[in-house]
Amino acid sequence: MTSRSARTLSLWIAVVVTGGPVHAGQERSVGDNQPWQIAGLIPESEPGPLEKQAKPVTPENPIPRRSLIVRPSYPSEAAVVGARATISLRVTVDHLGTVAEVRTIGGPVLGAMAPPSPSDERAFTAGLLALVRSAKDAVGHWIYEPPAEAPLAFTVVIGFSTQEHGEVISQNASSPTSLAPAETPDLRLNGSGVSRPATKVKHVTPVYPAAAREAEIAGVVILEVGIGADGRVVNVEVVRSIPELDQAAIDAIKQWEYVPLLVDGVPTPTTFEVTVQFSL
Repeated sequence: MTSRSARTLSLWIAVVVTGGPVHAGQERSVGDNQPWQIAGLIPESEPGPLEKQAKPVTPENPIPRRSLIVRPSYPSEAAVVGARATISLRVTVDHLGTVAEVRTIGGPVLGAMAPPSPSDERAFTAGLLALVRSAKDAVGHWIYEPPAEAPLAFTVVIGFSTQEHGEVISQNASSPTSLAPAETPDLRLNGSGVSRPATKVKHVTPVYPAAAREAEIAGVVILEVGIGADGRVVNVEVVRSIPELDQAAIDAIKQWEYVPLLVDGVPTPTTFEVTVQFSL
């Protein structure tokens, strides 16, 4: 079940090419058949009646274990424009462990449309809304073990990579107003163009090496990660090492994908640190 306010979504959209942003409907040529890059924002929707009564997530009332998960499919409408997105959802579970309400929290999207013109934004809008529907429909079918105290509300983040099923990037107790910047980046149009930090849309969890587990080796590996203008990982370097665990972290991170950093309307390479926790 979805909350009533989440059923209608409006999208902020700007077309991005080298040299700055262009609003949909504005003519601009692109050389060498370069595809149009399009940035959008899915706004937050209002809480439903059950979420307003939700108990807080605490050590005594944790997020329960999922007993049934349905992976969101990558819809054909999104494939038309190559849309990738991180969809943040607020999920409310009732006393039976059933997902009773699902609503969007908001987040950025990035897609591409082929030349010669992006003037018709309807296809891109349809692709983005299809991603939202797919995420909400799938999560709405999840089943959890009954929580200690119900109703219980928490955040689920679904990442879509082009042509792939959606993946669960995170599930946490953060409220919509306290989400980390990586999950709710700032997307704005100002005098110098569109600005938005890089946002992960594909997550691969590191595989704990069997030898390290048997030897009870655990701890934190810190890595410096370079992201290209296409949102793919181009470089990974270990900053803080645990030799038995480093390669597992590197192998996973190299498969991550991002909506790239946008500076003055231009997708831009960036570098940042990532911390990977290995716990027995």
